[in-house]
Amino acid sequence: MLGLRLLIVSLLLCSALSVEAQRHIAPKRPPEVKTDMMTLRYKPQAGTLLYDVRTQIEQHVRTDRDELSGDLTSIAQLAFHNVSIDYKAGLWVFDQYFTKFQIAGHELNGDTLSLNEHRAVNKITRLTYDMQGYEYDKNVIDSLKLLNAEAQTNSYFFQPPRLLTPLPPSAVTYGDTWSDHRQDTVQVLDTINIGVTSGQYVYDVSRTYRFDRLIDTLGTYFALIVAVDSGVFDGYQTNSVTSVTTKTNGPISGVDTTFLDLFSGRVVRRTLRMTIPAKVEIATASPFTDFIYVRSVVTLNESNATKWWQEK
Repeated sequence: MLGLRLLIVSLLLCSALSVEAQRHIAPKRPPEVKTDMMTLRYKPQAGTLLYDVRTQIEQHVRTDRDELSGDLTSIAQLAFHNVSIDYKAGLWVFDQYFTKFQIAGHELNGDTLSLNEHRAVNKITRLTYDMQGYEYDKNVIDSLKLLNAEAQTNSYFFQPPRLLTPLPPSAVTYGDTWSDHRQDTVQVLDTINIGVTSGQYVYDVSRTYRFDRLIDTLGTYFALIVAVDSGVFDGYQTNSVTSVTTKTNGPISGVDTTFLDLFSGRVVRRTLRMTIPAKVEIATASPFTDFIYVRSVVTLNESNATKWWQEK
């Protein structure tokens, strides 16, 4: 009987200890982000993401004789396809290209424009980046020529938006800043109108980034990165028949904001507001000012990207 009592006591003691241990087991919680110092990283994964891109351009031309205005809006989808990922080397390669493109609005001359492009805008650019978002290599596989006398304006539509913000290699806290510099060139070739009009436009922009704050939405954390843009816009185009050259230059100023999902390592949203008061010089006319206002919103559409990838 004594042995049986000891066995019963032992079983009760073990049961009590088990219940007490279960009481002290912490419930599962979503991972928390330390808000004092954090490391920002991209985490590329195999597959294709699709981004919805909406861009609005307002243009105002003021001469000594008249004043013209135009307002164009584009709705597009941009594919972001990972080609290869090397986590050991910290590099990955991806292709960027549009899958559809629509432009509507009014041009400077007052004409209504409605353009629905599918294949003409599939400019494929293969890019190599590191995990901090710095570009190592850029290879334009399918080059696009802008067949348009207003190419310096419409280039904002056809140039894929810059999705990746360069991130600092060290941990950051609120208010930390870093900077980078980038120069983009747009080639112009117009063979539709009189003669051939060719030229190029250069956007030389420096950006100062600031880790503004952390956003907590239903347990998902987004790093809000704000950039101040400043630089110079400069370019020209020449007609082969008239031999008239149009030169354009002016300062660039703007602000863009990036929302980075800290858990998935993806850009989920990016906005841009840019202003260019460009001075235009033509030998056959007095100089005038061409005001260009650009507003763009890029939003990740994961469900659409998944469906698009499966259909492929």
